[in-house]
Amino acid sequence: MRKSASHQKRLSRRTLLGLSGAAGATMLAGCFGGGDDDASDLIDGDEYEDILDEVDYNEDYEDEFHQVVPDSANPYNDEFVRNPYHIVGDVDQLFGNEYLSVYNTETDEFVQRLAADWEVDDDLTTTVTISDEYAWSNGTDITANDLVTQLKLDAYMQVGLEDYVDPEDGFYTEGDYTFVIEPNDEFTDLEEGLWMNQWAETILFVSEEQFGQYVERFEDANDDDGVESVQQDLIELELSWNEALYSGPFVYVEANEQYSDQIPNPEHPIAQEWDFYLRTGVYEGEEGLRAGEVDWEHAEPQLEDLPDIYEEPPVSFSGQSFAILFGSQDEYIRDYPEVRQALSYAVDMQNLVDVTSPGTPLDEYGTGIDAGYVENFVDEDVLEAMTNYTPHDTDTATELLEEVGFEQDDGQWFTPDGDEWTINFPVGDWFEDHSQVISNNLSEFGIDMDYYVTEFPTWESEHAQTFEYDMTVHLNYGMAGSYHPYSDLDGAFRHPDRHAIDDLGFFDEEVEVPEVGNSDGEMITMNLDEELDAMRLAQSEEELQDYASELAWAHNYLLPGVSIMPWSEHYWVNAGEWDFDIESDDWLNTNREIHYLLENGLSPR
Repeated sequence: MRKSASHQKRLSRRTLLGLSGAAGATMLAGCFGGGDDDASDLIDGDEYEDILDEVDYNEDYEDEFHQVVPDSANPYNDEFVRNPYHIVGDVDQLFGNEYLSVYNTETDEFVQRLAADWEVDDDLTTTVTISDEYAWSNGTDITANDLVTQLKLDAYMQVGLEDYVDPEDGFYTEGDYTFVIEPNDEFTDLEEGLWMNQWAETILFVSEEQFGQYVERFEDANDDDGVESVQQDLIELELSWNEALYSGPFVYVEANEQYSDQIPNPEHPIAQEWDFYLRTGVYEGEEGLRAGEVDWEHAEPQLEDLPDIYEEPPVSFSGQSFAILFGSQDEYIRDYPEVRQALSYAVDMQNLVDVTSPGTPLDEYGTGIDAGYVENFVDEDVLEAMTNYTPHDTDTATELLEEVGFEQDDGQWFTPDGDEWTINFPVGDWFEDHSQVISNNLSEFGIDMDYYVTEFPTWESEHAQTFEYDMTVHLNYGMAGSYHPYSDLDGAFRHPDRHAIDDLGFFDEEVEVPEVGNSDGEMITMNLDEELDAMRLAQSEEELQDYASELAWAHNYLLPGVSIMPWSEHYWVNAGEWDFDIESDDWLNTNREIHYLLENGLSPR
């Protein structure tokens, strides 16, 4: 059995954020950014060839499936770099790279993709056998070495299983198509559902052929400086769309200023039978739907009077929520839960939902656990005692601010130091409508709002990852599963976007909250880190529920009303001209439309 993981080759988020500025920050966020340099210009010794010069793809497809995805996912000019440790473009996650398995949110089961079988021993040593039918887009077989390369690099880059597995020798192969994950001793008693959630939905972005050298360099590094050097090189690697290998159902064959085209991957055992190609980039947002020219539109939930060809598939239970993020720049927001509570009360959350996603239910609990399954894990009496911040209640907001020492003069709020209270509220353009409602509410309440909207990549690099804000908004990345609350609560308190108790420190690990289940009770001390770590090792449902209830209670008090509404991947499809089965449960695979296609295929009517 593995010893405890050595920390010699692991670095803090703070260190990683400093490795390469915005690029490093964006890598940790798992979101957008970009650059224009060729991969071979950045790192000595790396030579990546144009795959289109090596492989003669069949591009003679008659049927065009025209898609619209958020923020122009055209890789032309390397807007999206094909290196998951630099930037993860969602378009590749959807179409270009294959999952080990995907979680079906309807059945609570994992659907096998690359994985053909797996076995989890009593000590959680996990043996996974992958299918021998998959190959990379250049024809090279996908083997266990590729998965081990991915898992090792994820861990060395602090975006994988590094908390549970020693990356140097906790992942290894047994033959060409079998690999083993061996957890450290202290994690052999994890609840199996929680353990499965750590690795079962691994997405294969990297091949041993293109990225194996970095594993060797990590394992040869003798100190933190050596590890940082490898991490910086890997973060800065910019692999172009035509240089990358793809494990998933589609391959890029064209990218220009007007559009990009992807064809079915001839090496993918399912997609190779398809007779249509994807085109992206001609239309933005709903304009293509209004014109009746696109076949799939992502993330446009409430549109009326569209052409009759469009229908709405069922929305999977994603576990994500739209959220307010509180920053640490303003001392009063940082130091006083009452101030954060007042801000939540001052936002008309029902109106926010009505404007941006009509019909979407509000999260009345604000526990850090997705409202869809919070009742599975938190004691009923604790839930009933929680404060509901969703009603618009400026009277209570006023009382809370005055308790801290704020004063209102001629409708304007002043801090306890006598200064006019100004809140810095920068927002990425994904959430322009949402943030406008919030800013208007707080302005009407008497707060001077320094509110501005920038392009999402700019917001990511200049605000989200430098934490230069007093308030902002983003997605609260929960987990799409009702098997364990740890992932949601860990994300709520320790996700790098939230930085509540990580090494960037929004508040201390030890906090004071009212006694659990009694909002008027005496204040008690709770160590959030210790509670989180203990919860993931809970050995009984009763013990798990106790920890979840305590942490959910703390979240409701400390981070009030941050999760406002469920955020799932809503889309429209052209069911009038393509044979989509709108009623199929196959839509409900971890909010990824591509998995419906893999289960059902697609052809024109």
